[in-house]
Amino acid sequence: MMPISRHEMYGKAKAGSVAGIAGGVALLASFFGIDSSLNLPTGSFYMMIGLAVGLHGMPAILFGSIVHFVTAATIGAVFCMCSALHPALHLRSIWKGMFAGGVTGLEVYAIFFMPITLYLMIPALTSATGSVASGQEYLAVSVLKAHLSTIIWGALVLHVLFGAVMGFFSGMILHEDYKVRKKSLFELESESMPAT
Repeated sequence: MMPISRHEMYGKAKAGSVAGIAGGVALLASFFGIDSSLNLPTGSFYMMIGLAVGLHGMPAILFGSIVHFVTAATIGAVFCMCSALHPALHLRSIWKGMFAGGVTGLEVYAIFFMPITLYLMIPALTSATGSVASGQEYLAVSVLKAHLSTIIWGALVLHVLFGAVMGFFSGMILHEDYKVRKKSLFELESESMPAT
């Protein structure tokens, strides 16, 4: 197995960032659909992230969406970089990428989403009821608190969806990369073999 150069690892991180953002866009559409089905103003999920840090209105929604996409890009970059560490992890097909991405989505849910939700978001929702700046924020906080258990279970499905979409794009982007890498390894081995 050839060692991975810093340049190749940087390429994996870039591909993973793009794939992570694609997964983030899939979640964006899901969040807007959930907001609509709960009769909430568009962007209520992102508003909750902003409320947790003391922002209100449009700045809260903007902050929440930026945090969401930066997190998605970071997860994607780490996912693709880790896939390069061992041949068993290489994303040689879209299907393998989707499976690995789905598993990664479950891990992100358990390791990051649940602790953040339990120790940051739920206390923020509880304290936000008295400090909301508008009727729109009050409605969003009240509805989200009423549907908290459904949202937590729904988030599990959304994390798997994010991972599968991220894995799909990672497999699609990196598939050719591994074909080229395998071909160059074969050529190196052919050159090092003595001529008969």
